[in-house]
Amino acid sequence: MKQIGIAITDPLDWTAQALYSAVNKAGHNPLKFRLHDVTTRLLKDNSLNAGGIWLDTLDALIVRDVGGGGSGDGTEDMSYRFDVLCNLEASGVLIVNTPKSIQTAANKYLTSYLFKKNGLPTPDTVLTTDPKKALIAVKQWGRAVIKPIFGYKGMDIHCLTDDARSIEIMEKVLAKRGVIYLQQFIPNPGRDIRVFIVNKRAVGAIYRTAPPGSWINNLSKGGSPDVCYMSPEIMSLACQATEAVGTVYAGVDLIEAKDGLSILEVNGTPSGKGIYDACGVDVAHDIVRYVVERLIK
Repeated sequence: MKQIGIAITDPLDWTAQALYSAVNKAGHNPLKFRLHDVTTRLLKDNSLNAGGIWLDTLDALIVRDVGGGGSGDGTEDMSYRFDVLCNLEASGVLIVNTPKSIQTAANKYLTSYLFKKNGLPTPDTVLTTDPKKALIAVKQWGRAVIKPIFGYKGMDIHCLTDDARSIEIMEKVLAKRGVIYLQQFIPNPGRDIRVFIVNKRAVGAIYRTAPPGSWINNLSKGGSPDVCYMSPEIMSLACQATEAVGTVYAGVDLIEAKDGLSILEVNGTPSGKGIYDACGVDVAHDIVRYVVERLIK
């Protein structure tokens, strides 16, 4: 029996519970803990413990979530969590997804760069600390999306046009974050596509439709999931996106443009609930199967 850890934030999270159940069904021992709760002792014998779980005894660790649980999630706290993952990986624990790939996926600038570098379709993007240059891009495109480089769940995303309100938003973002990340707005049917990839295979896809009066499709922002037929183009683009980022499992967001699909981003710690609700596909089973197969090789 293998000891398989599950790094979580919320014990009641659907995906965390699904992973726990999948490990149990596979005949192995699931151990849930929060990275925020890890205590490292660098003494004569080094040790890492979280809630009574000795992490150096793990055979594998599935990372459902990295953040949450702290008082403000400060920079040092988050850095420490990734250091813990890196130390476990270096000691021989199988980490899925790897800390490097989670960090890459979370960085919208880096993923945009990798998509462009690999010739993958993605919206034109501008990053700058100069609001005048940002405004030039908005004028050229007519409409733009401003978002945090490190963001999640559709938070702090705004749609901009060439008007005074947009200038005010850019100035506030620059004051808060120090850099402006802009992408050309892609006219679309009022929805995007979330494709779930596990081990280079598309296991399910959904349309995420924005609620009335909104243009943000995230389920956490009230979007609704519906079954999406996975065309060869959808499957191919989603797989290429995860390969560019380096994730084993991921949620890939695509947008339907007039001239074809475009990749928006890759989520390296995605929820599996929307796919399950709409398609009946339990991605946790696929993730755990991959981990177990790696362990028994």
